[in-house]
Amino acid sequence: MKNLIILLTFFFTTITQASERSFEALVRTSKHKAVISKVVLEDLTSEEAFDGKYFKIVRGKSDDAIGFSESHELTFRAATAYYHLTKARQYFVNEVKSEFAKNLEKMVIRIDHTNQFSELGHFAHDNLEPQFNNALTIPAGKGLASRGVKPWGMEIWFRPSKKVHLNDIKVNDLANKEFQVLMSGFRKQIHMQSLQRFLAETIIATTREGYAITTDSVIRTVGASVIMEAGYHFIDPISRLFTRKWYWLDTALVPEVIYHEYAHVALSDYLVLSHSTAIIEGMADFFAGQIAHSPELAKNIKKYNTYNGKDALKKKEYMIQFETTDYANTDFVFGLLWEMKSIVGEDKGEAFMYELRKKITTNSSIREELIEGLLNTCDEMCKLPFNDKLRILKALNSRKI
Repeated sequence: MKNLIILLTFFFTTITQASERSFEALVRTSKHKAVISKVVLEDLTSEEAFDGKYFKIVRGKSDDAIGFSESHELTFRAATAYYHLTKARQYFVNEVKSEFAKNLEKMVIRIDHTNQFSELGHFAHDNLEPQFNNALTIPAGKGLASRGVKPWGMEIWFRPSKKVHLNDIKVNDLANKEFQVLMSGFRKQIHMQSLQRFLAETIIATTREGYAITTDSVIRTVGASVIMEAGYHFIDPISRLFTRKWYWLDTALVPEVIYHEYAHVALSDYLVLSHSTAIIEGMADFFAGQIAHSPELAKNIKKYNTYNGKDALKKKEYMIQFETTDYANTDFVFGLLWEMKSIVGEDKGEAFMYELRKKITTNSSIREELIEGLLNTCDEMCKLPFNDKLRILKALNSRKI
């Protein structure tokens, strides 16, 4: 009997030690700075690898969890991904009360994975162009028995980072044309504002100083126009001269990217994982911001991310191009939903948006289905639906929707 008690004590002690373990990971401070810190990984079911109750972190196409004895670089990335995925899951289970997230099967998380996704084969052939500097959440698949491809569940793939030179970053023709149109309109607006300011200051100067035009007003007016003309005509050479020349993104080491990808999973009961649209990306951005407690995503983390990130407080006006796949990852919908939260109430913002997912689909448009979904959700969840819907419509109108 004594030996049995000792054996059981040893067994339960081992299980406890395996359930939690400390590793270095990249985290955000209360001031949203990125730092490396010791974190506790919860729900581990292995004593030797990043294999847990809800997540298994593997490398590339491997089926085996990354071992604790691997290189520090690899375990650092595995621990960071595991830690923030656990945080995201706990948010949806405990804060949002998502039964869907609570009942999800254990997910395989792939880091340093460069293969493209194949709906039939899981992994596209190695000869196809490898993928870097992005992350992808894939839907479950039935596999292809005739080719020996087993079924798979939902997975998140974090690509490795790769330095890309400015000369190799290609902008599609649509984006180029849109940029020129935007710059042209902005240039005219600046010129008009400058002229109005110049005339106003001239009138003031005439009244006070007897037709004297101050030097400062002339310099400010000419300066604004010259700078805008330079930006309009020489934006490409200016960019190449003054901006950084190399870009990269290590998605497994950016907390908000990890939250964003898990949000796709948690919202996939209604927003299916078929393709990228403004709706599905904006919703994932909103919940990533909620988990991060910040309206900024993937910013101030230059060692692992040199791109601009997203900012929900940067108010943008609607453009029809935002409905297209090319512009699906802009922060327009993110900012719009973040503003809606302040209208319906900070305390119910996440519940409101979680309910909103039932009123829209992955293919919903911003101008039609999203607006209708916001208003219908407000009917159900707003304390004063009539007043709050008027505020929502006013906010939408200010964004030119």
